Amino acid sequence: MMQSISSYINPNTRALTSNYKNTVIKDKEAYNGAMLQHLLNPVEDLAQALKTPIKLAKSSSLSRQNNSVNIAEGQRIRVNGGHVLTVTAHGVEVSGGDNPYDTQSYVKAQRMADALASMLRNAGGTMTTVAHSKEEYARYTEGITDVMSYLGVDTSKDFTVNGMKYSKNKDGWYESEANSDAQAAYEQLKANNRTYQFADEKTKKQIAYISDYYLQTVPESVKAAWQETLEETGLIHFRRM
Repeated sequence: MMQSISSYINPNTRALTSNYKNTVIKDKEAYNGAMLQHLLNPVEDLAQALKTPIKLAKSSSLSRQNNSVNIAEGQRIRVNGGHVLTVTAHGVEVSGGDNPYDTQSYVKAQRMADALASMLRNAGGTMTTVAHSKEEYARYTEGITDVMSYLGVDTSKDFTVNGMKYSKNKDGWYESEANSDAQAAYEQLKANNRTYQFADEKTKKQIAYISDYYLQTVPESVKAAWQETLEETGLIHFRRM
């Protein structure tokens, strides 16, 4: 008969341990901060994200009633100074321009193109983080505000791009509904002392969403173990033979 050995993840060191006592969190404030960073702002392979084709809408459409827009491949958006933004599966290209010497106009159009490309990747699920600093978020927000106005979308209230809803967060930056739901799920997880069994179905689905971020690079067997352990104990626990 083979012996069953229980293994746990020590949340303080991220290493496996066979001693259950090592799963006690020594510094809860530091741990919560680290978990927030890992779960809501996972480290992405940016090069891979940029190479992955953007999941675009099948056809272009605008609903002023719902304040929503669907953006498809090949869509052309006329913006400032005669510039045209063309949407492709790998980004947004800038062309045209009434005055080739008006660099300020081109820079503004390019900022809109970059911001729109990031939002489309985010809406399609191929990029989770659209900026990495306050300055980048400011440029992103400005670019999105400008390009959405050309599309006929009102960004002063909630709006939807390719099926993903966006709104301004407390910092004044555009945040997707998926990210705000993940934030709410994380806060609920903390409120429940990270116990899974007391969560309602909506919270469990949101926890599954942020778990996908955390477990996106591990084998399916590990994901299954994670889910089973959440349901049974609320701890990250693995069992090996």
